[in-house]
Amino acid sequence: MGITTELLDVCVPSGIFFYRNMQKATDTSENGEKSRGTVAFAQGAKIVEAVAKYNDETARTAKNALSIFDKYAKQYKAIDYAGKAVNWATHNVNPLICISGGIKVLTSDDKVHTGITQTGALAGMFLGEGLMKLHMGKVINEENLLKLANKAKDINGLKKISNALIKSGNSGKIASIIKGLLFVCGSITSFNIGEKIGTNTADRICADLGIKKSKKIDQKV
Repeated sequence: MGITTELLDVCVPSGIFFYRNMQKATDTSENGEKSRGTVAFAQGAKIVEAVAKYNDETARTAKNALSIFDKYAKQYKAIDYAGKAVNWATHNVNPLICISGGIKVLTSDDKVHTGITQTGALAGMFLGEGLMKLHMGKVINEENLLKLANKAKDINGLKKISNALIKSGNSGKIASIIKGLLFVCGSITSFNIGEKIGTNTADRICADLGIKKSKKIDQKV
């Protein structure tokens, strides 16, 4: 089977999020977030799970490995707990992101300001991602991509690309890649918009309550 659209649907966005969270987790500057390591771990686990599930070339090996894991999990509690932790993390990325945000608030010198800002950022991100999950697949899919290619095949400069897309039979995979990239961009944009709104709201609330921001916050802005 090789690479499938289902595999790309998971691996493209998860791969980018894994990289971004690893960057945040290993950043030694003041902007670093060590708690993002658990989020990166969960994104990586999602990729491994998808490869085992949707790629025939690795599925048999993965199944054998999992059966061995299950065997030893019955004998050793530590392995059993580790396996359950991996499984939970794989299917609970968003709660881990919320926990990471909570840790950022607790370790901040400006807990009120950071708390409001983080709430706005995460609310914006979850709202944006939710809307994309509902509607993106209806617009960006194999059928619509082929329709677009057929319309563009007679346009100078787009003939080769359109014909290659039509003949290759890979329009579904290309649609998955485009969806993944747009989902990441939309998620980051939604987070940034929510963070901006949250920051402005936090500034007003802190000013009204007479809460002064630390110098670190002022310097970052």
